[in-house]
Amino acid sequence: TFETGPSCILDIKSTIEQQATWLVKEQPHYILTHPTNISALAQYFQNNGKELHNLKEIRTLSESLTPEIRKACFETWGVQVIDMYTTREVGYIALQCPEHEHYHIQSENVLVEILDNDGSSCKPGEIGRVVVTSLNNFASPLIRYDIGDYAEVGEPCSCGRGLPVINKILGRVRNMLTFPTGEKIWPIFVYKEYRKAAPVDQAQFIQKDTNSIDAYFVAERPLNNNEEIKLIEAVQESLGYP
Repeated sequence: TFETGPSCILDIKSTIEQQATWLVKEQPHYILTHPTNISALAQYFQNNGKELHNLKEIRTLSESLTPEIRKACFETWGVQVIDMYTTREVGYIALQCPEHEHYHIQSENVLVEILDNDGSSCKPGEIGRVVVTSLNNFASPLIRYDIGDYAEVGEPCSCGRGLPVINKILGRVRNMLTFPTGEKIWPIFVYKEYRKAAPVDQAQFIQKDTNSIDAYFVAERPLNNNEEIKLIEAVQESLGYP
């Protein structure tokens, strides 16, 4: 929306070592990434003695940000982490207050309800399910949509903004994938490629150890041997490891 200077992007599928090398080369003022990714980067920088000399701030999105990750970033780079609560379904839900670590719900964009097991609204300090209604999606409206997250309701904020407050976001966490070599990446599953290989409708991946991943598929019909082989190849290709 306005000029802020140059920016650059690196594929999230890059390994932590590749990301660290790239960041040292670029020496950015700001980093935007996922909490688990920046946590792994902080550990790598500490273990390998690398430095970022220009860094002013880290911004995170898409996952729950823990106090431990905030602390690790400050110990590693001496900067604060500013978090954003976003989802694929409705975009921005809440942004961190400039004066505190809690979040202000973006009420102009989305109606947020935090409900207990009985469906009643939670009070400040209580944890409940996050139910959202998008206010600007006219093509495919989401009305009182349970996104699967849990959050804690907060008291009105002293900053004076007046927007509803979320104290903590406890919801969905997508973990990084760990290769047998010890390298970590952010897995991206290319469902279109799976669909090309076989008539599958749903997929689930579970990594129980560093040497294997269990892949579960819901298919329109039993797969033949050739389809199974192509599906395995498509998964391996998307993960970047055999």
